[in-house]
Amino acid sequence: MKKAIAIYVLCGALLSGCSGADENKTDNNKIVKADETKNRELVLLMPENTAASTKYRIDTVQKYSKQFETANPGVHIIIEKLPSQSYQRDLNARLKEGKKTDLIFAPFYPLLAEAGIYADLLAFFKTDRMATDDLYESLTKMVTTTKGNLIGIPMSPAPLAVYYNKEWFDKAGISYPSGDWTWEQYFDLSIKLKSANAVANKEVYGSTIPFELTFLESLVQSSGGSILSPDNSKVSGYLDSRLISDAFALLVHHKNTNNAIKIVENMGNPTLYEMWDGNVGMSIAPYGMYSFLEQTNRATVGKTAVAPLPRLEKGKKVNSVNIQTLSIAAISKQQELAWKFIKDVILNADSGFHKDWSRQELLTSKSAVQKLGQAADPVIKVFLEELNYGITPSAYRNPYLPALMTKRYIGSTLDASSSEAIQTLLTEAAHTIDQQLALAAQQQK
Repeated sequence: MKKAIAIYVLCGALLSGCSGADENKTDNNKIVKADETKNRELVLLMPENTAASTKYRIDTVQKYSKQFETANPGVHIIIEKLPSQSYQRDLNARLKEGKKTDLIFAPFYPLLAEAGIYADLLAFFKTDRMATDDLYESLTKMVTTTKGNLIGIPMSPAPLAVYYNKEWFDKAGISYPSGDWTWEQYFDLSIKLKSANAVANKEVYGSTIPFELTFLESLVQSSGGSILSPDNSKVSGYLDSRLISDAFALLVHHKNTNNAIKIVENMGNPTLYEMWDGNVGMSIAPYGMYSFLEQTNRATVGKTAVAPLPRLEKGKKVNSVNIQTLSIAAISKQQELAWKFIKDVILNADSGFHKDWSRQELLTSKSAVQKLGQAADPVIKVFLEELNYGITPSAYRNPYLPALMTKRYIGSTLDASSSEAIQTLLTEAAHTIDQQLALAAQQQK
């Protein structure tokens, strides 16, 4: 059974890049009109790997590209697939060479967006007298540059939520979590779940905690603090701030005092296996895990439900949301045609694309969500509501940070005995992480 999880991929490649140039182009804030007498071909780039999710995305885009061609005689769409592992390098090389590129589907990365390689979609919205209101505001803010340019349509958002086993709650005689609840309540419920579902000669916990950046910042930024500096270059003075260290202290206290939560490496296989094996009653994971719990393993089929991500008792609700984007390349000579594809296929709520895409992905078109009745699904509804609290993940703001916000660098905090000790350890870790961030940035230059 565990072989099946090889297809479960929770994170995309992070990208960085530079702008391309073309002597025939105008400023990328302006629409570049296609010459009707020349080539009516669009080249759409997509990342490729062995994951089933990636293959489904490509197949779906191919299907509706063919339909777009049928509806627009003379148009031909070529989908070129670049390896996910080298997407950044290959994309940069392609743009530097000025190789034909019209549409780019990719994991979102703001530093790449700021480099000016994408056309500003707001110009197209304005020309067609359209608004971005049908898209979730938190996501459009994420894909808007400091210059105010909308560099892509946010797609396939993956907000976090709490997956839980209803039988564990029933056995404990406690109500299912829902609505506005807190991390303090999450940890308290973990204690009760562990106690009520104890099994002789088996190590059982109330819940898992994935020790990775996406979860950690969803926890600590609920305090109102930030892991990264405003210029995204350092963590000293931020990661080790009192607001952040207090949030860490809450996690460490429940890990060390009650032994009711299990720390796992990430929100992928380790989290899933703990639920499958009946070792925990709650886990934190992004959109996409539900099908594995409800369709893949008899131990969890019919028992799984989803609750919103908690917030700190004295904090605000936030959710570190990963997204993909579909953008128009600034070097494209077919920008109007590329926009027509986006408008007719991706933004059109009546397009069949949404029904197919939603079989695996979360939609960002509110109209399409309504037409498909997705808000009536209790699981999808939770994730859709989480999009209202989305924040830009630190991994997007600084691509080197995820590899440093790990147990190797900050894991010592898990064994700290006091809030003061945690803050000291975070200060030491922040200094080391800043050195690595500066080295990585220098090497990139």
